[in-house]
Amino acid sequence: MEITLESLGFTKKQLQERVIETAVERLLTGVSYDEDGNTQSVDTKLYGKLQTLIKERIDETIRIFAEKNVLPKVTEYIETLILQKTNSWGEKEGKPFTFIEYLISRSENYMLEQVDSDGRSEAECRDGGKSWYGSKTNRITFLVNKNLHDNIETAMKNALVIANNSIATGITETVKTKLNEIIMALKVTVGTK
Repeated sequence: MEITLESLGFTKKQLQERVIETAVERLLTGVSYDEDGNTQSVDTKLYGKLQTLIKERIDETIRIFAEKNVLPKVTEYIETLILQKTNSWGEKEGKPFTFIEYLISRSENYMLEQVDSDGRSEAECRDGGKSWYGSKTNRITFLVNKNLHDNIETAMKNALVIANNSIATGITETVKTKLNEIIMALKVTVGTK
């Protein structure tokens, strides 16, 4: 009697699938031994690389999809968003404005808000339990003055370091020269009587 695939209960397609499945299993799974010599299945380096490549491809596909489809919609939503102030009952008050108008208004308010000599607004002082006193100026003036102060302070510190290095070098050279002159002037002679 001749043994055929059909007599074993397999079709050619089923045999191919089993061979492929076994080959893939062997490529992606290895064997490791614990301290007692028992075997356990572990992922191979190939499996790890495949996982990394798959994750990178998924991330890249999502990024491309988001840039093409989602982000333009978000931009459109933000550019066309209309905001309107409401009272405590949810009733609309004042005129509506776009998100861009809102950002510009908030930026202007922030930059022109009165601050103390530490750059804190009255609300920030009160929230921190501090007093609201002393000289006041708007935030933009405070920030410009602070930036100038910081830059001038840095420049002065750098200038002092350079000056100190020059002075130290000059003093060191002068001391060496004078010591050499003294050594040359002193001649110790040993004589006998």
